[in-house]
Amino acid sequence: MPSIVLAGHPCVGKTTFAHLLAKRALSRSTISNVVHISESTACPDQTKAECYSNSHMEKTTRAALKSEFDRAVVSSAANEEGSTTLVILDSLNYIKGYRYELFCISKAAGERHGVVWVMGSSSDEQFNSASTESSSDVLAKKRNQERKVMMQKQFGQQDDNEKKSKSENDLDGYYEDDETMNQLVLRFEPPDEKNRWENPLFKVDVTSVSPWDRNGTLEVSASCDQTTNAMKTMEINDTSKSNDAAAEEKVPPQPAKKKMGSGFKRNKKKLPTGGKTVTGTAPVIDNVKQPSSVEPAGRQSVPSSMAKRNLAAASALDDTAASSTSVATKETQTMEQVIDGILDSFFSQRALTEGMSTLHQFSAESNALNQVDNITHRMNSEILKAQKAASVSAGVGGKIFVALTPNGDRRPINLSKPLYMNELRNFRRQFLKWIAAHPLADGTKEDRIADVYISYVESQI
Repeated sequence: MPSIVLAGHPCVGKTTFAHLLAKRALSRSTISNVVHISESTACPDQTKAECYSNSHMEKTTRAALKSEFDRAVVSSAANEEGSTTLVILDSLNYIKGYRYELFCISKAAGERHGVVWVMGSSSDEQFNSASTESSSDVLAKKRNQERKVMMQKQFGQQDDNEKKSKSENDLDGYYEDDETMNQLVLRFEPPDEKNRWENPLFKVDVTSVSPWDRNGTLEVSASCDQTTNAMKTMEINDTSKSNDAAAEEKVPPQPAKKKMGSGFKRNKKKLPTGGKTVTGTAPVIDNVKQPSSVEPAGRQSVPSSMAKRNLAAASALDDTAASSTSVATKETQTMEQVIDGILDSFFSQRALTEGMSTLHQFSAESNALNQVDNITHRMNSEILKAQKAASVSAGVGGKIFVALTPNGDRRPINLSKPLYMNELRNFRRQFLKWIAAHPLADGTKEDRIADVYISYVESQI
């Protein structure tokens, strides 16, 4: 059956996404059943905090998830309804080599395989061990603490056996502390679509769409939209006012400059060429226009405080337009549309084929090739004897009957022309080469080998 592996940081919404993915997959006519594998199904006697309490428990949890995934993929591939069942592995899957092992399981079964990277925000893609924690990780820790408090209140009055049981609404569980989540995030190896075992890779940012939960997109009333828009308008106005005040505070008032008189005045000289009088040595030609000290209307000088105020208002308007564009984009795209696009692309992929190195080799007896050689030699003699008995002539052909075993059934062959010894010898040599590369299984009867050879001869004539 086709399989989808989810990967991502802890508490970013993988399980919620898996529930909605299963719901959207079942709405298609090509999918009749969904197998959802997670820590709660692979390790039903342990909580999530116990599954990741130490390195030994992590190794045991990964082995249990892999075994459950292998059992679901291989068992359904043997059934006729396996192609209509979708397997979803909902876990951290934070090790690259572990994801490769899952890919090999799907490849051995000859099924489709895909990876979905669920990101709490776009910052998860640029996150590395040397950087600080992303904003989505901070939100994930807060969500984990809220879930922990809620589950402790829910199971506070129950005994130890009942505390380990998981209700339908609390399949996620919780991590014991923030340090455990930090260690899991640091050990997370991001998927790369360049790797053949992680292709196709689908990246899903859960914050880039409209608000949603495991049942789909949440309904938002029109009154809430109007209230939100009014609040955004007030925020924009407050922002522009604060920008104006900040611009005025940054520009101090300039004191008026006093004109200083000079006690020495240079005598004006007349030019002999008739030019205008100037105070310097460089003459001014009459046809050169001097810049006017008075600017034209509409282009008068603007005080620096007013200019900065206008720039601040313009930037606020640009930010408002950008935010409104992003809000419009989020409103037009829903998580259902994202999942439907993933499923369309996933099911359009070709199923994996098992490599020659991992194909199941059928063991053959040591004298199997010698046995096939004797059988094909006898069948060539039977074909020549049957042609002679049926009087098959050139250009006419006919129907002959060949005995598969000395005392067994007879197999009919339709000939368009008679077969001669040199042709049958070539057919026998080619058939032996094919059998050497594709040996028959142990216990194959003599009549079955003879029937395969006759079918090969018919395909060559």
